[in-house]
Amino acid sequence: MSACGLKLPCAPSKAYCATVNTPVTAVTVNQKLREVRRSRSLSLRDVEALSNSTIKAVVLGSYERGSRTLSVKRVIALANLYEVPVSELFGADTLNQTRSLPKLLLDLRLLKMRAANAEHHFNDLYRNLLPLLENIVHARQDWNGEVITLRQSDFHVIALLLKMREKEALHWITEESILLQMKK
Repeated sequence: MSACGLKLPCAPSKAYCATVNTPVTAVTVNQKLREVRRSRSLSLRDVEALSNSTIKAVVLGSYERGSRTLSVKRVIALANLYEVPVSELFGADTLNQTRSLPKLLLDLRLLKMRAANAEHHFNDLYRNLLPLLENIVHARQDWNGEVITLRQSDFHVIALLLKMREKEALHWITEESILLQMKK
């Protein structure tokens, strides 16, 4: 018997059990639909236009309020339209939180030197990365200027900026020696 009461051959982690025991209800799916739409700054009418009127604004509003039943086919269509996995609409963001990376400490001095060095073979990547990191420093008012600690969300954006998967980006910053340490 596992930590969450499931009969499994191996014992899953408590984080997994917490996500399994989190009930998925029609209300949570409806709320997630609205949350995902708004996170993309889309109005109900925008969604109707993007879907070439296959999803009417009034119908989507009814799904989000829970006054209309949502079919599996429609969930798939909305997930595709919003460019998210179907599982995201069922609250999978709690699963993603359990796989978080450790905090990463980067060498800002070295990064700035490489961004300034036009001869460096990854100069473009460094020049693209530097403004984002400077923005993070400014937002956090962390003025030491020598290192920066990245959070999971920061690193996700960095991987997107570098056009790499998170694992590839982690490998790249390690190989480039701008990763000073990983902290739990």
